[in-house]
Amino acid sequence: MNKFLGAALLAVASTSAVQAAPLLYSGSRGGFESNLSSHVSDGVESQAVGANALTPDVLQLTALGAGTTLTGSSKPYKGANDEDLLLTGLIKNSGSSGRYNTTAGGSKWWESALNFSISFGSGPVEAFGFNLIDYGDFNGALSLEILGAGNSVLATFSSLDAPADPASGSLQFFGVSDISASIYGVRFKISQADEDDVLAYDWLGFDDLMVGSRTANNVPEPGSLALVGISLLGLAAAGRKARR
Repeated sequence: MNKFLGAALLAVASTSAVQAAPLLYSGSRGGFESNLSSHVSDGVESQAVGANALTPDVLQLTALGAGTTLTGSSKPYKGANDEDLLLTGLIKNSGSSGRYNTTAGGSKWWESALNFSISFGSGPVEAFGFNLIDYGDFNGALSLEILGAGNSVLATFSSLDAPADPASGSLQFFGVSDISASIYGVRFKISQADEDDVLAYDWLGFDDLMVGSRTANNVPEPGSLALVGISLLGLAAAGRKARR
């Protein structure tokens, strides 16, 4: 293989590698869905738990695929009257200080002030999205770790942008996509303004969790193909000059 062809293949490989990196989307849910060839969602509606019930360690999200689970975390703390309490994530089905259901015709959503994770037990996905409710009014910050096989971290999105005016009850949609279909899970990391002051934690709501496929859109965009073509033409011309 001559050095010019080798360089051309390296350029194509580099372009593909850049395109395969997980990308973060923030905007309208419809805008994200319009780039998917298929998708399913789970508004946490199918879970048979009562109002304010503590969730089990692992919550099955059956609508998102067999084996898809949400795993919460817990933290002991002292209550207002110095009693021993345990903080956990909750499935809620009634209004809660700015958090609420976002599923049409639904009632339940996931609420947490602590880290939690979602794993796609049936295999990796190409896209994942969720509604984020009541973010930023108590200065909490949410980061995402996108997980690959073996819980390896494919990408980290630190401190997702809060609304410009983070009023109570704000609603945002975030999505992550990866055309290489290598997303095995997502780790949600919630940092608090004062980790020691549990009673002042910023609670966040999550609903309409979604997984999707971008199979129909895996072909590189025309602009990307044009850039690769121009690179190849340039390398070919350089090769002709070198042989003269």
